Amino acid sequence: MHPGVQFSVLGPVRLHRQGVEAGAGQPRQCAVLASLLLRAGRPVSLSKLVEDVWGDEAPASAVGSVRTYVYRLRQALGQQCDSSVRLIDGGYVLRIPPDALDLNRFKETAARARQARSGGDLSSAAGLLAEGLAMWRGVALAGVPGPFADQQRSVLGELRLACAEEQLACQVEREQYAEAAAELSALLVEHPLRERVCGLLMTALYGAGRQSEALTIYHTTSHLLRQRLGVSPSPELQQVHEAILSGRLRLPHTAARPHSARRTPPLHAPAQLPAALPSLVGRDREQEQVERLVDEAGASSAAVICTVGGLAGVGKTAFATTVAHRLADRFPDGQLFADLQGAGPQATPRDPAHVLGDFLHAWGVGPRDMPETAQARGLMFRGLLADRRVLVVLDNARNTDQLTHLLPGGHGSMALVTSRMQLHALVAGYQALPLTLMPLSQADARSFLARRLGPARTAAEPHAVDRIIDLAGQLPLALANVAARAAYRPQLRLASLADEYQAPGLRALDVFASDEDPALDVRASLARSYRLLDPETAALFRDLRACPDPMFAASQVAKLTGRPEPGVRQALSRLARAHLVSEVGPGRYSWNRLVAAYAREQARPADDPASGQGVDGR
Repeated sequence: MHPGVQFSVLGPVRLHRQGVEAGAGQPRQCAVLASLLLRAGRPVSLSKLVEDVWGDEAPASAVGSVRTYVYRLRQALGQQCDSSVRLIDGGYVLRIPPDALDLNRFKETAARARQARSGGDLSSAAGLLAEGLAMWRGVALAGVPGPFADQQRSVLGELRLACAEEQLACQVEREQYAEAAAELSALLVEHPLRERVCGLLMTALYGAGRQSEALTIYHTTSHLLRQRLGVSPSPELQQVHEAILSGRLRLPHTAARPHSARRTPPLHAPAQLPAALPSLVGRDREQEQVERLVDEAGASSAAVICTVGGLAGVGKTAFATTVAHRLADRFPDGQLFADLQGAGPQATPRDPAHVLGDFLHAWGVGPRDMPETAQARGLMFRGLLADRRVLVVLDNARNTDQLTHLLPGGHGSMALVTSRMQLHALVAGYQALPLTLMPLSQADARSFLARRLGPARTAAEPHAVDRIIDLAGQLPLALANVAARAAYRPQLRLASLADEYQAPGLRALDVFASDEDPALDVRASLARSYRLLDPETAALFRDLRACPDPMFAASQVAKLTGRPEPGVRQALSRLARAHLVSEVGPGRYSWNRLVAAYAREQARPADDPASGQGVDGR
């Protein structure tokens, strides 16, 4: 360091003579000094100094003021000082030894650090970079006015930030992941669009075993880049993201480590959709609504969510899977499917953590990289789906709580959710599109049977077809059951089949039972919905058997059952949310004939709670 005069610009402008600070003067005088110092010994004309300090708004007195500032600087520097302001070739010049300016010392230290790093001496490089950063006393040229100072502040701030990035890169390369992650996190808060800081932080978190956090950081930065700048992440940052997802991110000095290749990327996009129906009958309107939702999602910054609800056996899963197949080409990055068993034969719906484990495994995440909790797996899942177009079908959901961590978060993806319950929270909180599937119309039910049995067979016995449709309550599951039996007995007249279904001693649901597959058994399907009811609502459901008509009012039910009307209204509302009754108007409801038959079956002897039967009547 030069023993005479020392100048500082890495912070407020300062000058020292023989180690003692000498005043650099008022802000505009500091602006003149900064202009001379940063021009590195080149002459600066009087007009240029005026422009540097005032820009286009220089007053008439500016030239005189600059001359005054130069005079005062000469006094501050001292007549005997080698570093003084001189007039050369029509311009003012301040020539100083290179090490007399802190900026020059900083640049020289940073250059030595780069040389050490390129030679593999990370420890020396990190030490030199820390030494260089310690020279800074705040924002460069702090408090100095003028356009020249503004421009230089930006340039010098970039130098400082680049040095900080280099120092933290050294920490990452030295495997000091936790320390680097802490500092990089703070730096990214200050510079949220700085992609190199984001990439370093992702690498540090990955090295520290915090992969889900690394993916979340990418997702956040990607969203900010699009929101604020309208751009996608750089190819370099995308490569870091892809390498973390695939488990191929190369960490320093870890090429031989077993965990550096502990995951195998998927060979192709997951395609988990179950088999679809050849065609959907009577669902054109609902299908058009879903397709329109996808078409209109281009301007949205969030994932598209659609819920499909309806009575047990109405065809929710068939609708969702068939529509999903038709939409698959719009989601080229994959289609995921999970049965959440919200109303399955088991009493307990699937744990979201297990579902997420299956989804992440489909993308190549191995056991050692799999987070423990549903929340952490959800973060990884959403980060993995960011910037991808993926369709997620979540079948048979119990409630919104089961879905929270399973929903994709990024623009371009879609969740198609089926449930026997109305998912009010999903519609209210996520603006999901709610669709409710109703039993088929008479005409659609005829088309359903014609496609399964052949149009000639159904056209030959239209009256028998109508009888079968009525017995089946126009419910697709019941109609499919009938069609399967009729298909195996092609010589049987449909009228004879309808007669069999109305044979004495048979209950309405007996003919729609299935010993082979419980999923085809209408009674078993309704039982699963019934088991979701609380005891009070289940009791009212059984008492509805007293209603003589398929349509009834809440006030009528209250009179027939002797219950207070407010409680009846609440219970009917809960039954409507479970799709066991349909609200057709204010306080007015209807139910399907097969649901009514099931309610009659559940009636206990004298409806006595002490009879020992469970809530499902078994």
